[in-house]
Amino acid sequence: MSLRILVAALLAAAPASAMHTAAPLPPSMARPLMPVILDPGHGGNDFGAVVKDLQEKNIALAVAKKLRDRIKGDVPVMLTRDDDTFVPLDHRVINAVDWNGAVFVSIHLNKVRNKKLAGATVYSYGPDHRKLRRRFHKHPIAKMPAPPRVDASESEFLAGSMAKAMREDGLRVEEAKSDYYVLKNPAQPSILVEIGYLSNPEEAAKLNDPAYQDKIVDAMAKAIESYANGRSLRAETVTAAAAPAPARL
Repeated sequence: MSLRILVAALLAAAPASAMHTAAPLPPSMARPLMPVILDPGHGGNDFGAVVKDLQEKNIALAVAKKLRDRIKGDVPVMLTRDDDTFVPLDHRVINAVDWNGAVFVSIHLNKVRNKKLAGATVYSYGPDHRKLRRRFHKHPIAKMPAPPRVDASESEFLAGSMAKAMREDGLRVEEAKSDYYVLKNPAQPSILVEIGYLSNPEEAAKLNDPAYQDKIVDAMAKAIESYANGRSLRAETVTAAAAPAPARL
């Protein structure tokens, strides 16, 4: 089966509960907690942005691992990759659909010609009217339609919460829209965070500093925890005992 057919089949088979994450569910220990999915960009032979000896794939993975360890409570956290492995964009979305996550946060770094630009950018799905674009993503085989309206709206809310938390911790950040592939995730609210510019020499040095990474991680964790507190992260479960008995012929 081709990746194009596989992605289409998986998205069509996504459970209804995964397609409408905005509606809160009453707390219940009978339902499992939905995981937070962290997506460190690039990996393997896909370096992402590269400036001198700094590679986007390595810093994104380091930040994602720190964020996984920083998120408090009993909310499970899953990574689309936890080592230097290339994971195609199609598979990142397929895994997110299959894992039925609560939120999807893709972590990247930026690189542009203007070496003075600095700060983080938090993206949610939508038309991108900015003139500055950069794409280091390897193109996926399968095309992806726009996400369901309810998830696009929830993604925008999550992006706003993330930007607010980062500003409160003294970080420079802006919000923007984009049609990046992972933002079309149909199963959960999804955002992409460019944590800074490797093309800015001063910011590149900070992004490679574990202490500065910790500062970014603390802000991102607060946003995710705040979002989790305001939304139920429990998924419905269906047991054999609760299912109706088949009709006798």
